Amino acid sequence: MSNRSTIRAFFLMAAAVLIGASAASAEPAVESLEARLDTLCLESFPNQNEPGMAVLVMVDGKPVLRKGYGLADVSNKTKNTPDTIFRIGSITKQFTAVCVLQLVQAGKIALDDPITKHLPEVETHGKTITVEQLLSHTSGLFNVTAREDFDAQITKDLKPVEIAALVNDKPLEFEPGSRFKYSNTNYIVLGMLIEKISGKTYAEYLIENICKPLDLKDTRYSQTEAFTPRHARGYEKDEKTSKWAPAPPLSMTQPHAAGAIESTVDDLAKWMAALDEGKLIDPALRDRAWTPFRPSQRPSPYGFGWNIREESGERWISHGGAINGYMSSMVWIPEKKVLVAVLRNALGETSPEYILRALTLEAVGRPLPKRTSIKVPVATLQRYTGTFAVDPERKLTFSLNNGKLFVETPGKTKLEMFAETENRFFSKEIDMQVEFVVEDKKATKAMLTRNGREMEMTREN
Repeated sequence: MSNRSTIRAFFLMAAAVLIGASAASAEPAVESLEARLDTLCLESFPNQNEPGMAVLVMVDGKPVLRKGYGLADVSNKTKNTPDTIFRIGSITKQFTAVCVLQLVQAGKIALDDPITKHLPEVETHGKTITVEQLLSHTSGLFNVTAREDFDAQITKDLKPVEIAALVNDKPLEFEPGSRFKYSNTNYIVLGMLIEKISGKTYAEYLIENICKPLDLKDTRYSQTEAFTPRHARGYEKDEKTSKWAPAPPLSMTQPHAAGAIESTVDDLAKWMAALDEGKLIDPALRDRAWTPFRPSQRPSPYGFGWNIREESGERWISHGGAINGYMSSMVWIPEKKVLVAVLRNALGETSPEYILRALTLEAVGRPLPKRTSIKVPVATLQRYTGTFAVDPERKLTFSLNNGKLFVETPGKTKLEMFAETENRFFSKEIDMQVEFVVEDKKATKAMLTRNGREMEMTREN
């Protein structure tokens, strides 16, 4: 080859390399996991001048997203940060469960002990209710916060025994051990048990046996009078003005061991890591808490203080919480070493449940599908109104309001459902989809998909 040909070939090769490099650089860069997670949060909470949340996503023990969104204090324009302290509501129950299991490990109580062995003042209506049945929500005790008059007295300072006594006039809802039904009364009674056996208040026992050993400096029994600038203030939407307003007052004596703890996303991550490493309680007891309890009549999703379900070969060990002005949600997937915690300083509207699931699925590599809503005629929506039941205790009621379809479960806020097709709908607040089956211009049944799990519903009316 001549020198001229060699030089020409060299420049042609160089040009090809440059063109290839240019084409490669023109391709969109792959967005990082942190950026994708952040985008999901901003899509859920686009207004940074409203109450928001703190989020922590950890993969393989390392934080991938650790960030605050929106305002911790609307009046003072204080922003939420990962260090902001929130009330965590019913996530408290897992702390209470571990406190009880510590007493079991120490030989001071047994899981099969009748609760009246230690607390004869607890009304069991002549039935035997065990410690294990309280931990697993299979006692049959009526849920004190479900009393119709409960909200009217929530500002009163009450002792745990006085709170438990509020359901003395309510019969057991089923034979103890036969079924699962969530009841805050169970964990109020467990708080009484901790205090009776330890000789300390629940708040004292928590600090000495959980928080100090794990160096959880921002986790404690919450007291409004002890709020600092680092505390998020709780908000709820004013029904008249549709603006955020301070949440109604609540005496923190009332949630007690069922929902009175405050914490941060970092402390919650430290807490779950410690349990995974076998700290605080023996791994065998921890695994029992992380395994669904088996009632005699039908399956339960609950262990001791945690919901547990399997998804794609993974265990999702989780719990949520809601208390005046605050909502929370956290999940731990031991098989992937993934933890996601979402703490929100507002009650109502966007729930942390949906964003928690979206973040978790993104972190494990199975992103939620993007859904687009369409307009459906009101006449078509009317086919879907009515009550549909999965079983006698799980029912959904669909109704129309201003030409929009809403769904409601007992004791829950109505959620708007958006049409994906003429008969398939989805929620933008929780991971729920419903596909209706229509016969003679009326839906007779529907397929409910909740957190990836399918359940058939039949029309009741």
